Amino acid sequence: MRRFSLPLLSLLVFFASAATQAQAQESAKDFVKRGISRFSKGDTDGAIADFDKAIELNPRMTEAHLNRGKARRAKGNLDGAIADYERAIELDSSMTSNNRDITQAYANRGFIRANQFDLEGAISDFDKAIQVSPSDAESYIKRAEARLIRGDLQDAIADFDRGIALNPRSNTASLAYAGRGFTHLLQGDEDEARRDFEKSIKLTNEGRVFLELHLKILENQIKEMKRRRNADQQQVA
Repeated sequence: MRRFSLPLLSLLVFFASAATQAQAQESAKDFVKRGISRFSKGDTDGAIADFDKAIELNPRMTEAHLNRGKARRAKGNLDGAIADYERAIELDSSMTSNNRDITQAYANRGFIRANQFDLEGAISDFDKAIQVSPSDAESYIKRAEARLIRGDLQDAIADFDRGIALNPRSNTASLAYAGRGFTHLLQGDEDEARRDFEKSIKLTNEGRVFLELHLKILENQIKEMKRRRNADQQQVA
């Protein structure tokens, strides 16, 4: 029987382990490739299963987490998508910077939370969306609206300003002008409010109807936020 020395045996074990890891890496890439193909054809469940397998084989594969996050978001699983995106950010922040899918996942969850009056959670999500994509005007505007509903008027105006500066001639800018105008109105500055309302009307085809509807929504949200705060205070008392 052939005998191996201890150093030679250690070397053989090392090469065998390296070969196994390389094979697993290659297999994980194959699953990601097939998952992307399935997702492009509308087989979201099959794609997620492939990305699951890729992550099982190589938990540190950024591409697998990114693509599974995208597929989970398509299924409406925002929490699952964001968990994948956050893991991808940990693994390779350069690959995830200015990623539209990640930004939209945070922004969408933030919007849902804001409508449920979880303003702290909403603002946290908008913060993360802005961290991923610092030039995303919509995230600034949505964070401004959450801050407005919470009563942080100066912070709201700063966010509206930033959103307008990033994209001054869009429908989102129309929302920003409307929101900023309403904030000025709450601060008692009717002249600035009127100027912003006029700019908002000019940027949308719906004109004044659009402006009045959006302002009514903001007004109702602020009233509901105040009602909930008062109810909480009475309960504590």
